[in-house]
Amino acid sequence: MRRSISIFVVSLFLVVSGFGQAHIDARGLGLCNAYTVTSRGISAVGYNPANLGYTEDLTFSADFFDFKVTAFNNFMSLALFNQYFSGDKDGNPFDLEKEMLGSEQTHKEFLLSEISEEGLSVGLGVSVPIPLLNVSIGNYAFTSGVEYYMQNSLPVGLFEIVMEGNQLGRSFDLSVTQDVLMVTNFGFSFAVPFEKYNVGATFKYLAGIGFAGVDSSGGAFSTRATGLESDGFYRYTRAIGGNGLAVDIGFNTRKIDNWQFGVAINNVIGFINWGNDNNFIARNIGIIEAIVPIRDLLQISSDSTTFSASTLYSMEIEGVNVTGALANTDSLFKLDETNVPRPDSLRMNYPAVFRLGGSYQYKNDFIIMADLSAGLDDYYFASRSWRLALAAEWIRFGMVPIRSGMAFGGPYGSEASIGAGVHLIWFDADLALKLLGGMSFANAEGIEFGISFQFKR
Repeated sequence: MRRSISIFVVSLFLVVSGFGQAHIDARGLGLCNAYTVTSRGISAVGYNPANLGYTEDLTFSADFFDFKVTAFNNFMSLALFNQYFSGDKDGNPFDLEKEMLGSEQTHKEFLLSEISEEGLSVGLGVSVPIPLLNVSIGNYAFTSGVEYYMQNSLPVGLFEIVMEGNQLGRSFDLSVTQDVLMVTNFGFSFAVPFEKYNVGATFKYLAGIGFAGVDSSGGAFSTRATGLESDGFYRYTRAIGGNGLAVDIGFNTRKIDNWQFGVAINNVIGFINWGNDNNFIARNIGIIEAIVPIRDLLQISSDSTTFSASTLYSMEIEGVNVTGALANTDSLFKLDETNVPRPDSLRMNYPAVFRLGGSYQYKNDFIIMADLSAGLDDYYFASRSWRLALAAEWIRFGMVPIRSGMAFGGPYGSEASIGAGVHLIWFDADLALKLLGGMSFANAEGIEFGISFQFKR
C-alpha cells in the first residue's frame, strides 16, 4: 500500500509540473468524444489529423490553458453508497442478509454480483497543456504534453472473504493488477487537402517518464481443516526513461449535402523502449532526483546504470492455525521478496484506437454527430469493446454554443456529457462534464471534467 501511494504521489507531481496532453479539449469532452469529424485545429490532433485540412473553418489555433481530470471505478455509485453504506432511515446499519423485494437474492449476494470477475478497479487520469507549445497554423500543427494513466484492481475474493468469511474448503483467487504510465509526447501533424476529401497524419516522439505495474499475479487463499493456506504471488515491474514513436493517420470527406464522414487510427504504429540510458530522463537523472527521488520511490537501484527493476513477491502459507500464529506471530502473512533478472531494455506497444465518425449540420442551428470506436489493444486507455457515441451541438446561439452527448459500450458501459462555451472572435472558452458508467449523477461510477481556453482565428 505504501508503495502504491508513493508511485501515485510522484506520478501526479510529474504530471502537474510537466503539464500535459493538449489535444483533448473541453468541446470534445462535452460531445462525449464524438469528435472524429468535427474537431478542428489543434483539437483535431489525437482524434483525426485530416481535420487540419479545413483551413476555411480555422486557420490558426493555440492552447492557452487546458485541463482534464478523470476518476472512475467499476462498482461504487452514489446511489449504491446511499442505499447500502449510509444506514437505513433511522441511521442503523443496513441488513445485508435480507432478501431483496420480489427476489430470493439477498442484498449481500446482489452486492457481490455487482463486482466484476476481474475485481474492483479504480483509476485516475490527468492532463494539462504546455502553453505556447500547442499550435496549429493552416494545415500543420505542433503539439506536446504528458499522458498520465493509473489503474489498480483488487481481487473479488477479498470482498467475498469480508462479506462471507473465509469458508472452510473454499479457495479465493489472489490475482491483482496495477498500471501506472507517464509519457511525454511531442507531435507534428499535417493534412493534405484534396477537392473532395482530406488525408492527414501525426508523428509523435514518445519520451517515457516512467511506468510501474504488476505484469503477472495469481495463486489462491483458502482455509483447510489444518489451517490457512496460500500460494499467492505477484511480479512487480517498473522502469524510468524511455524512447518511442507513434503514428496517427486519418481521412475525411468534404461536406456532402451537409454530411461529413471520417475515419482515423490513432497509434497505428506505437512503441516505447524503456529502461535504457539513451533518453532524456536517464541523461538528466541527477537533476531530476534532486527534486523528486524517482528511483527511490519506484524501488529501483540508485546505481547510475540501472533504470528498470522487477521483483517477485510471494506469500507461502501452509497449515497456519491459531496455535501456530500465537507461537510465532512474526511469520504470519510474511511476504518473500526476490529480485528477478531482466533485460536492460523493455519494449512496450502503445495502444491503438480505431475511430469512424459522421456528422450532419442543419443550417446554422445545430450539428448532430456520431462516432464508433474501439481499441485494437486492451490495456491502458484502450479497450477492445466497441463504443458508440451520439452528440449534438446547438450553434444557433452564436457566441454561446451548448452541447451534449451520450455513449454506449466501451470500457464504461454508458456515458453522458454536457458542455458549453463562450466563443469570441479570437478566443474560445469551453467547459464540460462527462459521467462514466451511468447516465445520471446518482448512477455514475466516475466523472471526467474539462476546461479549455484557446486562441483561434
